[in-house]
This record gives sequence, C-alpha cells and structure tokens, in this order.
Amino acid sequence: MADIIDLMLATGCRIGEILALRWSDLDLDGDLPVLTVSGTIKTETGKGTYRKPTPKTDASRRTVVLPRFAAELLRVRREFATTNENDAVFATRNGTWHQVVNVERRWRQIRKDTGYEWVTPHTFRKTVATLISEAATSELASRQLGHSSSQVTRDHYIARPPVSADLSEVLQRLAESDDADLDS
Repeated sequence: MADIIDLMLATGCRIGEILALRWSDLDLDGDLPVLTVSGTIKTETGKGTYRKPTPKTDASRRTVVLPRFAAELLRVRREFATTNENDAVFATRNGTWHQVVNVERRWRQIRKDTGYEWVTPHTFRKTVATLISEAATSELASRQLGHSSSQVTRDHYIARPPVSADLSEVLQRLAESDDADLDS
C-alpha cells in the first residue's frame, strides 16, 4: 500500500492507473526515468477485474518523468518482483490485477486507524496539482494529471491559499505617494 501511495504522490496518477502499471510501461534505467500511463483497471460483472488498454480519457494517456524516490522505489520493487503473466507491477499473490475498490477499502481502514480520515486518493492528486502549479504552471499540472483542460485542474485540483500573496509593500507605495504629494 505504501508503494501505491508514494507513486500516486510522485505522479498524480489515479489508483486505477497505478494498479494498471506494467513493467513494460516503465523505463527506469534511462537518463530520465519515466512511467507511461496507458491503461486503467476495471471490474465488471461477468468480466471480472481486467486491465483496460486505455486510461480514463485520451488526455490521460501520458508519459511522466519520475522523481528519484519513485524511480528507486520501482527499481527495488523490480528486483524483488515475482514474474506474472500480466507483467503487472502491483500484482496480487496469484499474479492477477488488484481491484480498485479493494485498495480504496484498505486505504479507508488505514485512514481510520491513523486519524487521517480526510486524506483520500483525490487528496494526493490535488496535492500534486497544487505543488506543480505553484512551482510551474497550471497547464503543466493539468498535463501531469492527464486532464484535457487546465480549467478542470484549476477548478477542481489546485488549492487556493487561504491568504492572498503578501503584496503589502506594493500597496504601501500608495500611502508613500500620497505623502509625497502632500509634502509638495
């Protein structure tokens, strides 16, 4: 579970996208380690749990550069991985795909046990979007999350600070210019 959470924070991916990762979706040994989001996990009555070969939307198909901690996490996981017919990074004991609902249930229990009930998988995506937006742009945050529109990212994922930026020195100039006008 910890590796799933870390990868969600490292990429902004949805749970289904992380669970659908295959070793063939990763390039961990290049100059820039990357992860390609190319599918998602679905569970349907009569079909069971399977990897859908496309993510949620066309814009969700993307390749993201991994931060060092995520690349290292995946290298360690690869070193100790048991081969499975799905090539799944996060395979069950039987080598099958994890169900999204089961991972969500486990996360709810962890949240309850630790007092972090407010932290949902959506919280991780919002955190990633906000951090990227503050460090770069909302457009780059949108691309990282696989949104087709940066407006969606701005409206639903990027947190607004409770206090606006400190512009008091800029505004102080108004008083100083008034004082200068009065002195003349």
